[in-house]
Amino acid sequence: MASFQYYSLLGFGEYCRENLGFSGSCVIEDWLVIYRPKQVLHIRIISGMRPLTRETSPGIEEEIAQAFSNVNNLTGWNYVAIQLRAYFVDLPYIGEQARESMVRDIGKWCPHHQLLFTMFGGGGGGVENLPFPKHRVEFEVDV
Repeated sequence: MASFQYYSLLGFGEYCRENLGFSGSCVIEDWLVIYRPKQVLHIRIISGMRPLTRETSPGIEEEIAQAFSNVNNLTGWNYVAIQLRAYFVDLPYIGEQARESMVRDIGKWCPHHQLLFTMFGGGGGGVENLPFPKHRVEFEVDV
Protein backbone atom coordinates (compact mmCIF):
# COMPACT_ATOMS: atom_id res chain seq x y z
CA MET A 1 0.00 0.00 0.00
CA ALA A 2 1.36 3.45 -0.90
CA SER A 3 2.33 5.92 1.81
CA PHE A 4 0.05 8.90 2.35
CA GLN A 5 0.87 12.49 3.30
CA TYR A 6 -2.07 14.52 4.64
CA TYR A 7 -2.39 18.30 4.63
CA SER A 8 -4.86 20.79 6.06
CA LEU A 9 -5.41 24.52 5.90
CA LEU A 10 -4.19 26.65 8.81
CA GLY A 11 -6.55 27.30 11.68
CA PHE A 12 -9.73 25.27 11.56
CA GLY A 13 -8.24 22.79 9.08
CA GLU A 14 -5.39 22.06 11.50
CA TYR A 15 -7.85 21.76 14.38
CA CYS A 16 -9.86 19.18 12.42
CA ARG A 17 -6.74 17.22 11.52
CA GLU A 18 -5.27 17.19 15.03
CA ASN A 19 -8.47 16.75 17.05
CA LEU A 20 -11.00 15.08 14.77
CA GLY A 21 -8.89 13.06 12.32
CA PHE A 22 -9.97 14.80 9.07
CA SER A 23 -7.67 16.24 6.42
CA GLY A 24 -8.18 18.58 3.48
CA SER A 25 -5.84 16.98 0.96
CA CYS A 26 -3.73 13.87 0.52
CA VAL A 27 -0.60 13.08 -1.53
CA ILE A 28 -0.18 9.48 -2.66
CA GLU A 29 3.21 9.03 -4.32
CA ASP A 30 2.96 11.49 -7.26
CA TRP A 31 -0.81 11.93 -7.04
CA LEU A 32 -2.54 14.79 -5.19
CA VAL A 33 -6.12 14.42 -3.99
CA ILE A 34 -7.95 17.53 -2.88
CA TYR A 35 -11.45 17.11 -1.59
CA ARG A 36 -13.95 18.20 -4.22
CA PRO A 37 -17.42 16.72 -4.62
CA LYS A 38 -17.75 14.23 -7.50
CA GLN A 39 -13.99 13.77 -7.90
CA VAL A 40 -13.81 10.10 -6.98
CA LEU A 41 -11.96 6.95 -7.92
CA HIS A 42 -14.22 4.12 -6.89
CA ILE A 43 -17.29 4.29 -4.72
CA ARG A 44 -19.05 1.83 -2.49
CA ILE A 45 -22.37 2.69 -0.87
CA ILE A 46 -22.81 1.12 2.56
CA SER A 47 -25.75 1.43 4.97
CA GLY A 48 -26.04 0.77 8.69
CA MET A 49 -28.31 -2.23 8.14
CA ARG A 50 -27.27 -5.60 9.58
CA PRO A 51 -26.49 -7.71 6.48
CA LEU A 52 -27.81 -11.05 7.73
CA THR A 53 -31.06 -9.90 9.35
CA ARG A 54 -31.66 -6.76 7.24
CA GLU A 55 -32.57 -4.92 10.45
CA THR A 56 -31.58 -1.37 11.29
CA SER A 57 -30.83 -0.31 14.87
CA PRO A 58 -33.21 2.21 16.41
CA GLY A 59 -30.29 4.25 17.82
CA ILE A 60 -28.18 6.41 15.49
CA GLU A 61 -24.93 5.51 17.29
CA GLU A 62 -25.56 1.80 16.71
CA GLU A 63 -26.54 2.40 13.09
CA ILE A 64 -23.32 4.36 12.48
CA ALA A 65 -21.24 1.65 14.20
CA GLN A 66 -22.90 -0.99 12.00
CA ALA A 67 -22.14 1.01 8.83
CA PHE A 68 -18.46 1.16 9.85
CA SER A 69 -18.51 -2.59 10.51
CA ASN A 70 -20.15 -3.21 7.12
CA VAL A 71 -17.39 -1.30 5.32
CA ASN A 72 -14.80 -3.30 7.25
CA ASN A 73 -16.47 -6.58 6.25
CA LEU A 74 -16.55 -5.59 2.56
CA THR A 75 -13.18 -3.95 1.94
CA GLY A 76 -11.42 -3.34 5.24
CA TRP A 77 -10.75 0.22 6.37
CA ASN A 78 -7.09 0.01 5.30
CA TYR A 79 -8.36 0.24 1.72
CA VAL A 80 -10.61 3.25 2.37
CA ALA A 81 -7.62 5.46 1.92
CA ILE A 82 -9.08 8.67 0.64
CA GLN A 83 -12.59 9.76 1.46
CA LEU A 84 -15.73 9.04 3.47
CA ARG A 85 -19.01 10.83 2.82
CA ALA A 86 -21.82 10.17 5.29
CA TYR A 87 -25.41 10.98 4.32
CA PHE A 88 -27.85 11.48 7.20
CA VAL A 89 -31.61 11.83 7.41
CA ASP A 90 -32.67 14.33 10.12
CA LEU A 91 -29.12 15.60 10.64
CA PRO A 92 -30.32 18.91 12.14
CA TYR A 93 -31.87 16.89 14.99
CA ILE A 94 -29.12 14.29 15.52
CA GLY A 95 -26.11 16.31 14.36
CA GLU A 96 -24.03 16.45 17.53
CA GLN A 97 -24.64 12.81 18.41
CA ALA A 98 -23.92 11.73 14.82
CA ARG A 99 -20.76 13.86 14.62
CA GLU A 100 -19.41 12.45 17.91
CA SER A 101 -20.13 8.89 16.77
CA MET A 102 -18.44 9.48 13.41
CA VAL A 103 -15.31 10.94 15.02
CA ARG A 104 -15.12 8.07 17.52
CA ASP A 105 -15.60 5.37 14.86
CA ILE A 106 -13.16 6.97 12.40
CA GLY A 107 -10.57 6.88 15.19
CA LYS A 108 -11.42 3.25 15.95
CA TRP A 109 -11.43 1.93 12.37
CA CYS A 110 -8.72 4.18 10.86
CA PRO A 111 -6.05 4.47 13.57
CA HIS A 112 -3.16 4.63 11.10
CA HIS A 113 -4.48 7.04 8.48
CA GLN A 114 -6.79 10.03 8.16
CA LEU A 115 -9.73 10.31 5.81
CA LEU A 116 -11.16 13.25 3.97
CA PHE A 117 -14.56 13.34 5.65
CA THR A 118 -17.86 15.09 4.94
CA MET A 119 -21.32 14.79 6.50
CA PHE A 120 -24.44 15.64 4.48
CA GLY A 121 -27.84 15.95 6.08
CA GLY A 122 -31.52 16.72 5.84
CA GLY A 123 -33.29 20.02 6.08
CA GLY A 124 -33.00 22.88 3.63
CA GLY A 125 -32.55 20.73 0.54
CA GLY A 126 -30.49 18.01 2.22
CA VAL A 127 -31.14 14.28 2.48
CA GLU A 128 -34.84 13.69 3.06
CA ASN A 129 -34.71 9.90 2.99
CA LEU A 130 -32.56 6.95 2.01
CA PRO A 131 -33.53 3.86 -0.02
CA PHE A 132 -34.97 1.95 2.95
CA PRO A 133 -37.45 3.64 5.30
CA LYS A 134 -35.65 2.96 8.59
CA HIS A 135 -32.19 3.98 7.37
CA ARG A 136 -30.81 7.22 8.74
CA VAL A 137 -27.20 6.92 7.57
CA GLU A 138 -25.44 5.76 4.43
CA PHE A 139 -21.71 5.89 3.66
CA GLU A 140 -20.07 6.55 0.34
CA VAL A 141 -16.39 5.59 0.42
CA ASP A 142 -13.51 5.72 -2.03
CA VAL A 143 -11.53 2.50 -1.99
